[in-house]
Amino acid sequence: MRVVGGRYKGRVIKSMPKRENTKLLRPTTERVKESVFSILNNYLEGTKFLDLFAGTGAVGIEALSRGVSKAVFVESDKRFCKLIRENLRRLGVPEERYEVICLDYIDALKKLARRGEVFDFIYADPPYEKGYYTRVVNMIRRLGLLDRDGLLILEEPKKNPFIPEDEEWLVEKRDYGTTTVSFLNFNSEEE
Repeated sequence: MRVVGGRYKGRVIKSMPKRENTKLLRPTTERVKESVFSILNNYLEGTKFLDLFAGTGAVGIEALSRGVSKAVFVESDKRFCKLIRENLRRLGVPEERYEVICLDYIDALKKLARRGEVFDFIYADPPYEKGYYTRVVNMIRRLGLLDRDGLLILEEPKKNPFIPEDEEWLVEKRDYGTTTVSFLNFNSEEE
């Protein structure tokens, strides 16, 4: 896996060897990363980014490479948390620009809310087969973790996409092969 653009463009991100990958890790493809970040690119500088279900950290690292001021990585598997930290160190990312939270997504989101964290961008790529989408979206909305003008970006299976409670939340939806990426914003609720 490589960083697609920005400061660390072309640098390799280590992944877990297949024999140690007992979790169903489905890394975000370079095509999806490149497409999503070409959409976001002009808006990333100086923002806060949450990489939820981070895996190797490839999406959050891409965001850091493209100028976000801080990225928070949430991953429940301790082996992957260690790998994310290793990848960040190998790239030379300053420690004040990132945080790795090694907790279940529910506990992590609650922790971030208690601290009063608000993000400009939240990228959520939950395991497809677990059906976490509705809960993730509702928790982020209820806990107020997304900035008023922020985007929640969901990576989901094209064959079984997430349907938002309120269609006005959906800003855009794009298909990439078997993957669908939805861009959501909740500010329509406040108008």
